[in-house]
Order: sequence, then structure tokens, then C-alpha cells
Amino acid sequence: MTIEIEHTRAGGTILHGSVKGDGVYEIVQQHGFRYSQNVGIYIRSSRDKEAQHWQINRAADALRAAGHEVKIEIDEHDDRSFAEIESAREERAEDRAERFSDRAGRATAASDARRGAAHSIGRRFELGQPILVGHHSERRARRDQERMHDNMQKSIEEGKRAGYWSDRARAAGSYREHRNDPYRTLRRLEKLRADLRRQEQHHAEAVEKGYDSTDRHARLMRDIRKEIEHWEEVVEKAEAEGVKVWGPADFAPGDYVVCLGSWYQVARVNSKTLSVAWNLRLAPRQVMTLEDATERGRVWTHPVDYTKVRARCPEEAMAAFRADGKVPGTKAARAASEEQPASAVRAAQAAKPKPKAMKSTSDPKLAKRVYVTCPLGGAEATLTWWNGNSRPHKDFEPVTLTAKEDSKFHRSVWSRPLQDEIARILDEHGYVCGKDDWTLSRDRSGFVRTIQPKPAPEEPAKPGVETAAAPLLPLAG
Repeated sequence: MTIEIEHTRAGGTILHGSVKGDGVYEIVQQHGFRYSQNVGIYIRSSRDKEAQHWQINRAADALRAAGHEVKIEIDEHDDRSFAEIESAREERAEDRAERFSDRAGRATAASDARRGAAHSIGRRFELGQPILVGHHSERRARRDQERMHDNMQKSIEEGKRAGYWSDRARAAGSYREHRNDPYRTLRRLEKLRADLRRQEQHHAEAVEKGYDSTDRHARLMRDIRKEIEHWEEVVEKAEAEGVKVWGPADFAPGDYVVCLGSWYQVARVNSKTLSVAWNLRLAPRQVMTLEDATERGRVWTHPVDYTKVRARCPEEAMAAFRADGKVPGTKAARAASEEQPASAVRAAQAAKPKPKAMKSTSDPKLAKRVYVTCPLGGAEATLTWWNGNSRPHKDFEPVTLTAKEDSKFHRSVWSRPLQDEIARILDEHGYVCGKDDWTLSRDRSGFVRTIQPKPAPEEPAKPGVETAAAPLLPLAG
């Protein structure tokens, strides 16, 4: 008997020539083949894809070892457009939705029937009649009790089966909507373009080294390009229908964006994502500001893909809404965004005078860190100036810090009196603490923190020229 394994793009991988009971399915089942009453023996999810040669060859070798003659026919040629391929997928999804709905309906009917039978049997016990042990009715009562329990159990099982098929039907019914969602399509396009670049690289290497896989890479590149072209048309159609496709040009630092049902303030605008304020301890929150995400001088952020953004609100408009005790909806935010676009916000930010740059921190004469040792509950601490190599700086003498009378440094570097003393010493020498926090030294004997020169003072404003007030910064530490 000759067994034929055929693969086409439209039909997938299908095994022909087998009859029930000949043992073929038991052999190929171990190599990924499945059985369906409609299709026969096939490889699942092989339609509209390249043939899985390794899977087919292993199954063929196993069949030959069992005495069968095997013929393999693989045709990778496909003249269909991707729109035709997607249309066929949507038709199959509709057929699945209808088929699963019928199964869910039958399971629901069976569950209702079983429950009705259990209730009917249980009527004889509804007044609380117990089973009379030793009475002539005991056998019948126990039989009815078993039947009632059996029907209720079967009713529960059929109900679960109905829920399963209902979920499958719902998923199949929403296939078209899911596949053509513009935001999902944008994420899919990004992945496809990355796949295309990868295949182009593989193809170039195969041509350069004389490999025989050039045809396969060329075929894969052709398929990916067809798919990219189709999904780009889907996105263009969605934009024409009014769907907003967000990008870096639509935002400025300080804006607020809606993502996952909450407003988050933007810290940075990147090429592919937005860095938004994030504080896990405060989430979920209607509005998350950069101030909420600031801890010990550091602003914590989280990346958000542009496809996850649903609305934008300028910083000034959000402040006005919150002053009135309101949180804007998407319509109000859209109106505020149109009134104050991101380009205008960026222009206003660029027009603000920039603070003078700090002194170069690469100067070896400058101290880079401070190293503080202090016992818990002690009254004295030692501050040592370190250079860039985490060694005592030769130009700075260690400083002894003494707690005020009747006080102690109760919590080492996190003690407020000690922090005040450290800040005072740094200020006297023209330094401020860096943005990072105190860390334990390698030998675990003290704490270390980076420092930097104080910013140069602002020049006084010229008469008749208004300047924006610089924001007040929190004290370091």
C-alpha cells in the first residue's frame, strides 16, 4: 500500500491512502499528525505555511520502517494574494464559530435536561422525607438518591462543556475584529519588518557563501512582503476612518497619556516608546505624576508602546482639570490636546532659558564621592572625600561630624541630623549630593554616595526682561 504525504500552501500537509485500522495513524501520530473527520490525517496549523520537512521526513521514515511505501509531494508555489489568504482564514473562523455555537447549545440543552431530571426525582424528598432504614421503600429511595446525584453531576459537567464551547465560539467570532485591530496590526507590522530584515540578511549570506537555501529565503521574503503590504493597507484604512496612530511627534515631556485605563505623566519621548511615571506602590491610580514616581531624587519610569496609548492631555490642561477636582475623559483631553499640540509645548520648552552647565566632573581635582562611617546611635561620624577610583582624595582632609548637644545620629546616614550635617559640609566645599541614593560600601563598614559641584548661579535678569522662575528642587538626601 502506498501512502502519500502531500503539502500545498492552500491545503496544508495531508496524508492520503490510509484506511481505518491499518495502523498508519498510530505511527504518524508520534510525529505531530492529527486526525479529523473532515480532513483526515494532517499536520495541525500547516495551512498557508511552508512545509515542515523535518516532521514529514520523520513520519515517512517511520512508515517505511513499518513496511509501507511512502511518496512525498511538496508544492510551495502559491499565487494567492495575502488578502485572499486572510479572507479564507476568516471564512474558516466563521465556520468554527457556527460549529462551536451548535456544540455549546447542545451542551446547554443537555445540562438543563439533566438538572430538570434531578429536580423531578428530588420532589419526593422536597418536604424533608428521610430514607427509612429497614422500610420497604429504602431500596427505591436510595436508587432515586443515586439517580438524582448522577443527574446533577452530569448537569454540572455539561454546563462546563457548554461554557468551554461558548468561549471557543466567541473567540472564533471575534477573529476578524482581532486581526484587523489597527493597534495590534501596528505591533504585527513591526515584527514582520524585523522578520524581513532577518531573512534579507540570511539571503545575502547564502548568496555570498553559495548555500542552496537562497530559493527558500527568497520565497520567505516574498511572503513577508505580501503580508506587510496587506497590513499597511489595513492601517491606512483605519487612519482614513479616524483612528489615531500615535508617534513621537504627538508628545512632549510633561504630557499625560491614557494607558490601561489611567493617566500617566511622560518623562521622556523615545523613538518607539514613551517613558511614563511609574510607582508600583501607588498603582492603580487615576493620575500618576512624575512627582508620585520620584523617590530619593530619582524618577522611576516604565516604557509604554505608542500602540497602547489612547489619549493625550497637555500638562497645563491636566493641572486645570485637577484643580477643579476632575479627571478628564478622552473627549475633553482630545479638545485640550488640539488646543495645545505637542509641537507648541516643545517650542515653549525650548524657549525657556537653560540653566548653566555644572563644572566638568572629569577634573581630577574634584571629589567624586563621600564615604561616611557612623555607628547606629552614635554621636560622631566621619566623612571621607573619595576620588574617581573610590580612594581618599589627596586634596581633601576627612571631616568629623558631631551631633548637637543632647542628640544622636540614630539611623546612621538616614538620620535627619546627620543628613543636615553632611549637606552643610558639602555646601561649604561647593558640592551637592548626586541623584543616586546612599549605598553600602564594599567592606560594609560605611555608606557611599556620589557628589557633584553646585550649579553656577543664574545671572540676574536684565531690566525689562521677564524670566521664568526656576522650579524648587528637593534637598538632596
